[in-house]
Amino acid sequence: MSPESPPVTHQRHVVRVFVFRRQDKGIDYLVVRREPAHDSFWSPLMAVMRPDESIYQAAVRGVGEHVGLDTPGQMVDLQLATRIQIGDLEEIDWSVGYRPREDVADLRLAPEVADVRWLDFDNVYQQLEQEDDRRSIMRLHFTLRGS
Repeated sequence: MSPESPPVTHQRHVVRVFVFRRQDKGIDYLVVRREPAHDSFWSPLMAVMRPDESIYQAAVRGVGEHVGLDTPGQMVDLQLATRIQIGDLEEIDWSVGYRPREDVADLRLAPEVADVRWLDFDNVYQQLEQEDDRRSIMRLHFTLRGS
């Protein structure tokens, strides 16, 4: 009997980007719903990292591609990584906060983005479907409030 070789695992790194803005009334967070909207739920922006990119480079590219914001005014490393194994695919998700430098009133949505909303912390926490996203937004919110 020959020993079985372990399955080949492919890795994919995904950056989950929590875009935020400071308002007079507090901090708002951007969530998106992807196409098809009827099968989608609210989530942060996401970008699959390319082999030559850092987490930050992927985050900036992803925000630019999905909502047209190009230059961050501030980025926050949430120091959270989540691993998900799906068959022979291992996905590693990294979470970062992203405050745009430019005015966020003029978003240019990519075709795969069905809708966007700016929500305060209480509402964004309730709208996020995944527990890991709720943990990330909580960490970001309390990090921002402490600074």
